[in-house]
Amino acid sequence: MSDNNLPIVVIGSGLAGLSAALTLQESGYSVRVLECGVRAGGRIQSDEINGFRLDRGFQFINAKYPQIKALGIVDDLDFQPAPRAVDVAFNGKVIRLGDPRKYLFSVFNNATGSLPEKISFLRYLISRSQAGSSVESEILNAGCGELYLRVLKPFLTGVFLAPPSAVDGAAGRAIIKSFIQGSPGLPADGAGALTRILAQRVGVIELDVQVNSIDGLTLETSQGVIHTRAIIVATDQTSAAQLLGLEELGSSAGCTTWYHATRDDLDVDATLRVDGLNRGLVINSICISALIEKSAPPGYTLFSSTSLGTVSESDMRRHLAMIWGCDTAQWELIAKYEIRNALPLFTPGWQKQVSICIRPYVYRAGDYLRAPSQDGALASGRGAAIELINALRVQQEPK
Repeated sequence: MSDNNLPIVVIGSGLAGLSAALTLQESGYSVRVLECGVRAGGRIQSDEINGFRLDRGFQFINAKYPQIKALGIVDDLDFQPAPRAVDVAFNGKVIRLGDPRKYLFSVFNNATGSLPEKISFLRYLISRSQAGSSVESEILNAGCGELYLRVLKPFLTGVFLAPPSAVDGAAGRAIIKSFIQGSPGLPADGAGALTRILAQRVGVIELDVQVNSIDGLTLETSQGVIHTRAIIVATDQTSAAQLLGLEELGSSAGCTTWYHATRDDLDVDATLRVDGLNRGLVINSICISALIEKSAPPGYTLFSSTSLGTVSESDMRRHLAMIWGCDTAQWELIAKYEIRNALPLFTPGWQKQVSICIRPYVYRAGDYLRAPSQDGALASGRGAAIELINALRVQQEPK
């Protein structure tokens, strides 16, 4: 069999791998997708537990991400838009700050920062980053002191899963802009619907296949030896480095997502809530059942909350009581997801990776190469596939 008749192997079925496989298929190439897990989807999964539908880690999907729009998938998701606002909890008060087009008067509330600070934040958005700076230093230098401390710092910590002081200014600014210009929300069946539908478009994905090593264009796997025409490694950055023999290993941010349920009749909506006084390790919390009705059985209200670092359940409940202004002692813990490598961490001075081609016909893809977002993962997968397709076409051209 000639190499031209061999399939291209994509290792990993997260967003980057699915995007790469779809791009290759659209160009007429035969593709084999290998996934070490028992389900496709990578980090974007939804589980059914005792009648509750839980995402493995809280994450909004931005319907206006360029790659999401290009896939034309939003109409298939039964997409539920989230409020374009954030609720900030203070001592006994909750102040809403949102898109001025809907929450006009919220910008005039000094509890979340003065009007001049909010105008300064708009100026920050259209300015350029300095090499080596952090998100925190740039926002503070722009004159957004109280706005940053009370709203932006707790909110952005949830976005980056790390303090904004640890995030590169240019990379972070791009993510912030995408949130402001975007349309965040979730599919009615949970975030896992995104990868599930993309996986259906790919077709057959070989599950529970562990790739142990790569030698040239030959893969040693748990299911035997596979010979291939080309390879795209679309795993997490640690696994990719091990498979490809790379010394470089970027940083990752982890988090814990908690799901609590109550039968109490609470007057809450689906607006994301943060602690404006930074009184604990809970970085955000949301009444997820107010946004996604299917996430909880009838009669239950379900909360999704994210924490960083080591947090005991008692400390978690204590901080949630401060944030939601109610007794959480009897809330039922439905599940707890500890996610080690939830997002790549682009520290100050980070530079975009340009070497996605490791050696002839071997490429890598992942959000750690492009941007710490779903759009970054999808764009990286598509970019790796396009670069590979171009190389294959050059190979086929007559000498």
